[in-house]
Amino acid sequence: MGKFIKKALLLLAPLFVLVFCYVITDPYQNIFERDTYLLEYMMLSRGNVSAKVYLKNKDKYKYDSFIFGSSRSTAHTAAEWSKYLAKDNVPFSFGAWNENIEGMYRRLRLIDSLKSPIRNAFILIDVDHTFTKSDTDKMADFASDHYLITGESKFRYYVSGFMNYIENPKLILTSIDYKLFHKQRAYMENFVHMEKGDLDPVTNDWLPNSEKTVLRDTVAYYKASEHKFYQRPAVQIYAKKQITPKKVSYLHKIAAILQKHHTNYKIVIAPLYDQVKLNPADLAILCRVFGRQRVYDYSGINNITNNRFNYGSDVTHYRKKAGNLIFKEIYR
Repeated sequence: MGKFIKKALLLLAPLFVLVFCYVITDPYQNIFERDTYLLEYMMLSRGNVSAKVYLKNKDKYKYDSFIFGSSRSTAHTAAEWSKYLAKDNVPFSFGAWNENIEGMYRRLRLIDSLKSPIRNAFILIDVDHTFTKSDTDKMADFASDHYLITGESKFRYYVSGFMNYIENPKLILTSIDYKLFHKQRAYMENFVHMEKGDLDPVTNDWLPNSEKTVLRDTVAYYKASEHKFYQRPAVQIYAKKQITPKKVSYLHKIAAILQKHHTNYKIVIAPLYDQVKLNPADLAILCRVFGRQRVYDYSGINNITNNRFNYGSDVTHYRKKAGNLIFKEIYR
């Protein structure tokens, strides 16, 4: 019996080592509570981080106003939004990378289930994937969203994180190396250089690539990305109809929660560089569900999308100055 136990422990030793490394490095920051959830060497799942920051701080700060949307929603900061809200409102950025309409509903549902108020809501719609992406579409290098959002068990949430870790040898090496030496190596691809101050620990505003970075040398910033700003069609192009009956059901569920809370809300269709305009049939659905007076369509060819200086170096995201302009217009 003793020999069997020794052999079993010997065989399981690599697994124990991997578990130890995973816990100590905590690469997805799921194990230990933190003041700020970010990593220098890897981009974390914003949806996961948003949920954890909200759950950690909701009783302390009494959030009652929320920004929902994909990575484009980071152009709309809670700090800027607060200028247009009542003085006693407390805004929170509840976005997620690649967010879809089901994800927005699930976040609203979580807030509602915790009996927290939703006095104001800013919901950002992307023409290219809010209604085309499903919850099963995962980015391979991102940890899963929070279990209270996905509906998974807590056990599966932690196991999934560990399985993602052991299936990525480069992440294992990077996490251990950086934990020990805090140095960037040549093999560390896609090093994100996240630092304290890039994520607001209270509002959850995402702050890297701020206006200061662009304005420091605007000419050099855009010259380096000149080739990315492709030519758009001179005539208006419309997206295909995307809102299926299933997506309509999520829209109605969102509307029901907002009505329950007597929320003052705005639905904004994002001004994307490609200038593809939301399909008129889809726009009609949004207006029918939420009310035409609450829907603001910035997609397609307009003053914001015509100005390439409203976009960051990756072209797919617009800058905070465009986000600020939208706030100013819709709350005018």
